[in-house]
Amino acid sequence: MKEITKYHNDFNKIKLPNFTEQEQNMLFGIFAKLKDKDSVIMTSSDFRSILQSDYSIEAMLGFVKSLQARFLGANLTYIEKIDDKIYETSVNFFDFLKLTYNKDKTIFEKLEIGLNPRFKHLLQGLQYNFTCFELVEFIALSGKYTKTLYRLLKQFRSTGYMRMEWQEFVRVMDIPENYRQRDIDKWILKPAIKELTKVRNLFDQERIPFENLTYTKLDKNKKPNPRGRNKVCFIKFD
Repeated sequence: MKEITKYHNDFNKIKLPNFTEQEQNMLFGIFAKLKDKDSVIMTSSDFRSILQSDYSIEAMLGFVKSLQARFLGANLTYIEKIDDKIYETSVNFFDFLKLTYNKDKTIFEKLEIGLNPRFKHLLQGLQYNFTCFELVEFIALSGKYTKTLYRLLKQFRSTGYMRMEWQEFVRVMDIPENYRQRDIDKWILKPAIKELTKVRNLFDQERIPFENLTYTKLDKNKKPNPRGRNKVCFIKFD
């Protein structure tokens, strides 16, 4: 499964509220199929292929129903900067999700998904300012925060480093508001770095998503901020 997921960098500004690992896998698997279409039909075999799991009929039906509720219930926040103003809009990414069952409604047969026209420019006709990665590498990663960080780092693949304002990083990563700095280090950043620098075997080849990856918290002057002595204003990965 050497499918490529490609989308405009603006999508990385959208927070995925409480999406699980599997839901993220499915979302970007759908993106890979929507790159030149306004809608796509997913069968049970498509789900099993993307999720790399042999779900039973009962488990598959439960998963698809959960997915339907999650995708249609997630009002994604879309931020646009135009001139000197910032516009924040909450809208659903998908226009519709249509489930098809057998006559007894006990077996899921297919799921048709329509792309919201408002977001069409994020997936189609991309020539520049886009994030691109192999779907199989993304799926192989463990941890919902790891997956989000992986996407952000892929956006800056050509620069050799990524620097973000701290509050924006916390928002996009969907980090709980009650997490302290040491909690974020212990439960999010260090596990994600460990996962992203781990050797894994894909297509019979050893690879490391981001070799020697490290992070540094910075103060308002974009200087290293050891032990949080000053307020953390930026974070840098290189």
